Amino acid sequence: MSLAVSNLAHAYARVTALRDVSFEVPPGELVALIGPNGAGKSTLLKILATFVSPTHGTARVAGCDVRTQAREVRQQLGYLPEQLPSDPVLRVREYLDLRARLKQLDRSRRSVEIDRVLGLCELAPVRDRLLDQLSTGYRRRVGLADALLGSPPVLLLDEPTVGLDPMQVRQTRELIRSLAGTSTVLLSTHLLNEAEQTCSRALVLWQGGLISDVQLPSLAAGAELELELDLPATQLGTQLRDLPGVARVALLESSSPPPDPQPTVSRWRVTLTPAGSSSGLAAACVGRGWGVRELRRCATTLEEHLLQVLPQSLRETA
Repeated sequence: MSLAVSNLAHAYARVTALRDVSFEVPPGELVALIGPNGAGKSTLLKILATFVSPTHGTARVAGCDVRTQAREVRQQLGYLPEQLPSDPVLRVREYLDLRARLKQLDRSRRSVEIDRVLGLCELAPVRDRLLDQLSTGYRRRVGLADALLGSPPVLLLDEPTVGLDPMQVRQTRELIRSLAGTSTVLLSTHLLNEAEQTCSRALVLWQGGLISDVQLPSLAAGAELELELDLPATQLGTQLRDLPGVARVALLESSSPPPDPQPTVSRWRVTLTPAGSSSGLAAACVGRGWGVRELRRCATTLEEHLLQVLPQSLRETA
């Protein structure tokens, strides 16, 4: 695994930034790390980049432990932090040359590598400009160019499109998508459309905890179903969620046709496991004597998914 995180926790004084976060990312996957401000996204990236030590749990980058093998970890990754690169005396190319030296790139390939990332990040026109004279958007792209130096196998990108104009946002997203299969990318963002357009998977953090790990293509393909049964919710209890191939269920409505005052019909949102199928769900319901009135696939957006997994109190204020 390129990234392996197990029961990771971190606290600043009395504030818990991360609590028992666990996930794995295989090589070449593009993963979005999403959540509101204060969810713990930046703290997680800082731990993986070895700038912050976890309070509890383990994290490995390309097989190297962030606690005991920090030097080896840093040799395996490129990191774009929240802070923009800044220096009153260095020009863009000079800054990237300094960063390449610190990363111990061979002298023979340093110049070629700097030209490569300048081109990738559309920075050639400002290569001789002082860093402190650049706009926020250009400095963000310099930070991205720095992260790409040496083609590291793992990239940690904290809000890579903040401060960019619409054209720069498109170019940056296309660049990140082009890395699929060659680099593992963990991209922190609070923009849901950025996650959907750039990544194949999303990890959702809320108040320091991981509350969802979802494959984005499965949402668009309709891995969720709406199921209507000739049976009230009170009679079903937990039986529906215990069916094979069912990952999660949510009651949408329990009603009855007039004039019967007692609910006789229930409607559910059912999320399938990767091994589940709509035909299997229908057969399981019929086999138990539950009358299936309707079963249809639902193409779900990431926003709709978030509204389902976020705590009820937060959904009500959304």
